[in-house]
Amino acid sequence: MRQNSLSRSLRHVIPTTLAGLALFGVTAAVLPADAVAAGRTQPDLLVDLVTTDVLNPAEGETFTAQIDVRNVGNGDSEPVKVTVSVPPGLQTTTPYGGSGWNCTVASATSYSCTYPQLVAGGRVRLNVPLVVANATPGSTVPITASIAPQKREANPDNNTGSVTVAIAGTCVIRGTVWQDLDRDGQRDEGEPAVADGPDGVLRVSLWARQGQAVGGGSTTVNPDGTWSITARTELLYQVRIEASSRYGRTVADMGDDTTDSDMVTSYQFEPTLLIGSAEFSAHHGGEYVVDAGLVAQS
Repeated sequence: MRQNSLSRSLRHVIPTTLAGLALFGVTAAVLPADAVAAGRTQPDLLVDLVTTDVLNPAEGETFTAQIDVRNVGNGDSEPVKVTVSVPPGLQTTTPYGGSGWNCTVASATSYSCTYPQLVAGGRVRLNVPLVVANATPGSTVPITASIAPQKREANPDNNTGSVTVAIAGTCVIRGTVWQDLDRDGQRDEGEPAVADGPDGVLRVSLWARQGQAVGGGSTTVNPDGTWSITARTELLYQVRIEASSRYGRTVADMGDDTTDSDMVTSYQFEPTLLIGSAEFSAHHGGEYVVDAGLVAQS
């Protein structure tokens, strides 16, 4: 067959074939002129995590916001630009960013940080310092990090992350240690105090299990069995009392809360007694009473 005849045949077959496919509900895909080739790589930048190195900073203190940036796409990124917004109650200071980062103070309320490139699957941490300034104790303030979208980015909807930080204030935590002679869990009239000393209470302390929280403190017990600590707030505390092993812990939470014992846990009995209260949240301006009833060991 001659070439011209072949061309005429193909022109006849192609529209006939397309028409036949349409009869069976099959639509032929028509690619646009700028169609993306199969396997094209694209970056996808993600604010993976925003944390702080201190959970409860106080007025005048400097702490660090830690921002993890990842490229979860299948292509390397262009230069990465991150803006960290600083809310009222915090202020900027001299930035340091971290390895590979270049950070500047964009304004009184933000940092602008750049990173040369993040390869596909890569991860990098940005650190920016913040100062607590004119914040209300007991309040929480948000810190937000936003990545500028990339031209080729697969998904720009995950480019922002945030964290709130609680501003510490002070509270009073106090209590009384007494000997529960009738072992009923109530401090009755005439039951004696257990005071400070090698045969009495060795130490009263505040324990905070949150590793990044700042707080705590310890004291001794007065002759009348009372003790008091002015403590930092916006964290969880447990009161722990260490006493002579001649004592044990009485039953807790029996009856009137103003005269019962709040010690619910025994940690050790030798060489000294160590007991603890339930955990409680300490907030600015609060006053928390935690009493301890001890019984003589038989």
